[in-house]
Amino acid sequence: MDFRKLHGQHQAIIRLASDLVGLVGKIRTREDATEARTLLERLDRVLGAHLELEDRSVMPLLSDSDDPATRALALDCVEEMGGIAQVWAGHLALWTVEAIQRAPARFASATHNLMGAVARRVEREERELYPLAQGRANRAA
Repeated sequence: MDFRKLHGQHQAIIRLASDLVGLVGKIRTREDATEARTLLERLDRVLGAHLELEDRSVMPLLSDSDDPATRALALDCVEEMGGIAQVWAGHLALWTVEAIQRAPARFASATHNLMGAVARRVEREERELYPLAQGRANRAA
């Protein structure tokens, strides 16, 4: 399991989310809205690749654990991420360049809230999920 890649994806997610949050309060023109949409799409690609890698490697490792607490954490994380992923998909579909330009303050508020949830999720993975998965992977090796 390539934890370096997962950690690197987290860094990219946080960097893109930070760039997006830094931009959303300054949207005045169509160019600004286009830049925000481009950041959304870049973040979507990184998130998609990250979730796919986690679904293939981290979650099965933890879900198959003999430890009930580890299995419960994995299930909780899957459910939490499913909720975030659903909100993310709606956010991405709703906020076209035109929609961003029409309602920049609403876009800013919605984006701030969602990026906060993504940042908390990344922090939880780094603090709880990955150390458990790395321990299990090391024991299995």
